Amino acid sequence: MAKKKGSKEPAQPDAAPAGSSLIICRNKHWRYISSFHGPWLQLPPEILDSLAHQNYTMPAPRLVDPAVFYDVVKIRKAVDEAAQDSVRASTGISNTAMSGRMDYFGAGGGPGSQLSKERIFKIRQKAVKLLSKAFTLDEVAASVATMQATSTVEDVAQHVLKREPNSTDAKYVHFFHEKIPSRAMEQYTPLEPLNEIITALPTEHQAAPLRTRALVQIFKHQWEGAAIDLTLALRIVEETKRAHKPNQQQLELASKMKEEQEAWQKGYKDWRSVPQLKEEDQPRSLEMQLLFNRAGVYLTMACQSVHTALDGLKEYQAAQEKGETNGVDAKAQAVRLEARKKVKGYAKRALKDYTAFISHFDYTPGLPFEITNEIMRRVYDLANGNKTQTPMPKNRTIAMNGDDKKRVIELDGDGEEITNSSGDEKEANNSASALQKYQKPKSDPFERGEDGWPRFPSPKIHPASALFAEKPPSDLPVFPSSETEEAMRNNETIHEAFGSREAVTYHPLLTDALHSLLLAHALVQTSPTELLRHAHNAARLARIADGYPIFQAARSPARADWIEVLRRANNWLGLSIPWQKLCAPAPLPDAAGGWAKDSGSGALTKRRECKEETPEQKRERIKQESIIDALSDDRVVDEDSFQKAVRARERRAMEDEQGISGPLKDKDSNTTSNSDSPVSSPNGEAAPPPPKRWAQDENGKEYPISTDRAEAIARWIKESPLSMGGKKKKRPAGKRKPGTNGVHEVTEATGSLGVGGDDEEGPD
Repeated sequence: MAKKKGSKEPAQPDAAPAGSSLIICRNKHWRYISSFHGPWLQLPPEILDSLAHQNYTMPAPRLVDPAVFYDVVKIRKAVDEAAQDSVRASTGISNTAMSGRMDYFGAGGGPGSQLSKERIFKIRQKAVKLLSKAFTLDEVAASVATMQATSTVEDVAQHVLKREPNSTDAKYVHFFHEKIPSRAMEQYTPLEPLNEIITALPTEHQAAPLRTRALVQIFKHQWEGAAIDLTLALRIVEETKRAHKPNQQQLELASKMKEEQEAWQKGYKDWRSVPQLKEEDQPRSLEMQLLFNRAGVYLTMACQSVHTALDGLKEYQAAQEKGETNGVDAKAQAVRLEARKKVKGYAKRALKDYTAFISHFDYTPGLPFEITNEIMRRVYDLANGNKTQTPMPKNRTIAMNGDDKKRVIELDGDGEEITNSSGDEKEANNSASALQKYQKPKSDPFERGEDGWPRFPSPKIHPASALFAEKPPSDLPVFPSSETEEAMRNNETIHEAFGSREAVTYHPLLTDALHSLLLAHALVQTSPTELLRHAHNAARLARIADGYPIFQAARSPARADWIEVLRRANNWLGLSIPWQKLCAPAPLPDAAGGWAKDSGSGALTKRRECKEETPEQKRERIKQESIIDALSDDRVVDEDSFQKAVRARERRAMEDEQGISGPLKDKDSNTTSNSDSPVSSPNGEAAPPPPKRWAQDENGKEYPISTDRAEAIARWIKESPLSMGGKKKKRPAGKRKPGTNGVHEVTEATGSLGVGGDDEEGPD
């Protein structure tokens, strides 16, 4: 039997549910843990701190979002210090003794001094405060960091609670480190400890525990309660930001920081000369966490009403055409209309939150092709000893205005004066007329500085959410281009060492948010043409998102669901390229230059053409591959889940073989293309696997079994009509309140979870 909700004692191993005897900390069950893995867990704190500062001072778009970067630096420092303190407290030995004292002859200096019980308690108190600070900043990143730390941190809060049972910091830390049976988060996680913590804290400090309580309610499938907690936490964050407006001194410091950044961008200074940000002035990622999680809750709530909105709809429409409907049918139809209203209403709310989340990140389309082409041409000329590329173009004529006369100077290739036409007004006028004819024989795409050298132009910066607006930026490069599509169809590797000019600020949850945005658009029933544009832009950002050198590529449940929706809806958007290839990062230059020529799917095609498979061999191959994939799935815990996983994979593979999924898979492979698969070179020898980019991921194979969310969205796409015959409510033509922004509008007017707000559609 599972424990009661109100019980606060840790679960015992013998109380574990059937099939789960492993007892682990509660925080190891947290969602999106894989998103925060990376070298930031091993890098020395000093280097990590320096990288965070360098990342902050670099021109936009920054490599990594500064808020999440600063947060993980602070989490790493807090967890490392707490781990050292917990080890000291568990051993009861002073720092001098732990470091190993040596006598004059190099031998051990004898036993070290023992710490008193009071001193041990004080050390544990300090460790608990550090861990509480880490979990407050970002509980997912803090969970990953504590998993990498010593096991003594898991018990430090429990020791403090024995002496201080009302310590909010100890309660909060112990909530994450309490031992529960594996895969039993819902049954063994009561809300009472979090309720007590929230009640004991002042309002401005309640946002983090409210976020934690919302995530626990997500595990318990209490979606409305989770949305309420996240909305309340967002309001607290907004009110705190308004209450702590920067004073005049802070504004002056911010202005000085901006000047320093501009000077660094122009090349006059480097990042080391920019002063470090104080911890209280560093950006924080709590608001982004709340927006992302609330958007996911709204998307789930929208999916829950899909089946209610569609069950019996076809039968009702058929009876309505024949005029055979009655009162019972009318009541059932009213229920369906209300469910349809919830689907679209919650999906619109999810769209708003995901858009607000993505708007925090910068995107640049890079420099125009003409500029980059000119840069590469000049670099090539200089590398090959061509001296025509000088600070000033050869025979360039410059007009200089003096006090009493005009001077026209003509410079040769070395910058020396060869003609100095000065004198009477007539000669100056003749020179000026000649200047008009020959001043710009060839347009120069670069602006010139005072020293005559061309200034590197700054690329345009857009918020990433601008790509999903009704009118996207006009300077977006074409994606996918015709050349890209042709290369992907032929399974050729695209060499983009110099052609990839786009960049986006990285966040560990960006990939999942992009695909969730597409899922929400599918529920809102965005037109296929517009949704195809959004899909291409989502793929554009996903393929250039790179967390190097801080984060590794993360698993994305939303990406797996989007691929499954495309499969089940028979590629209703008309994608001409498999989604995995459309989002795949560009390979490394070495891979593009050498490996790709003699390997890849083309080699697989040649090898398979040599031997045709019989239907029996194909079924056996699919079965074996399904068994191997199911065994590697971490969700397979018993015989029943193993059989379900195998059957699901076999069914999917057969659908792919029959072409049901459309152009979503490689034509010469029945499974998702895997660049790690060994291939044969033309001489028959096995070619080495290609080197990967840092952000290379294969998230499509992480969640191979279809989820309820993917099934509901695919059914909505296939069965839901665009209109149900009702009239849409028009938005009142009111002006936006002054001083509001998109994020503030999202957090306002969301207290009630009803769908009948003024921004929702009626039954349509």
